[in-house]
Amino acid sequence: MRFSYLLAPILFALSPLSIAASEHEHEQSLDAHVHGVATLNVGLDDQQLELQFESPTMNIFGFEYKPSSENDKQALIEAELTLKNEQALFKLSSAAQCVLSAVTIENDLVEPTQDAHEHEHDEHADAQDEQNHSDIQVGYLFNCATPDKLHSIDLAGFFKAFPHTEKINVQLMTSTAQLGVELSQSNTVLNW
Repeated sequence: MRFSYLLAPILFALSPLSIAASEHEHEQSLDAHVHGVATLNVGLDDQQLELQFESPTMNIFGFEYKPSSENDKQALIEAELTLKNEQALFKLSSAAQCVLSAVTIENDLVEPTQDAHEHEHDEHADAQDEQNHSDIQVGYLFNCATPDKLHSIDLAGFFKAFPHTEKINVQLMTSTAQLGVELSQSNTVLNW
C-alpha cells in the first residue's frame, strides 16, 4: 500500500492479540488464500485513520481470472467503483468528522504480469485452485477532525456490497486500543 506508514507496526504489535482473538481462522486468512475470508488492518494515529483491506478477488469480483468477456470487465469496473465509495461501505462514528483523503486499489487481475500467470494457468489447469489465486488490496486514508470520538466502524455496507465476503479478520491499533476481532455478515461493527 502506498500510505502504509501508519499500519506497518500493527502486524508485529498485534500478533499476540490476533492469536488470542481467533487462532485457527485468523492464521488461515493471513497465511492462506481462503475464499470468503478477508483481512482489514485499522490504524488511528493523531488525526489520520488508515484502513488496509486485503481479499481474494473472488470475494469482490466473483472470479479470479483476468477478465476477458464484457460482463467480467464490467463487473470489475463496477466493483472498483463501489470500493471507491467509502460512505456506502464504512459507517464511521459521525462525531469524529472523518473525511476520506486517499484511496488506493491494487488488483492482481489487471497487473501486466498476469499474462505469465495465465500461461502457467493454462499449463496447470488441473491445479488451478491451488496454484493461481488473485488478490486485491485496497487502502483508505481518512483525516478525522475529532479522532478521540471515533470508537466504531460499521462494515454492514461492505458485507452487503460484496456478499461473497463471509468473514473479515480485523486488527486494530489506536493510541488507546489494540485488538483483533472477526467480523461477519451477522456481526458487522468494530467497536473499541
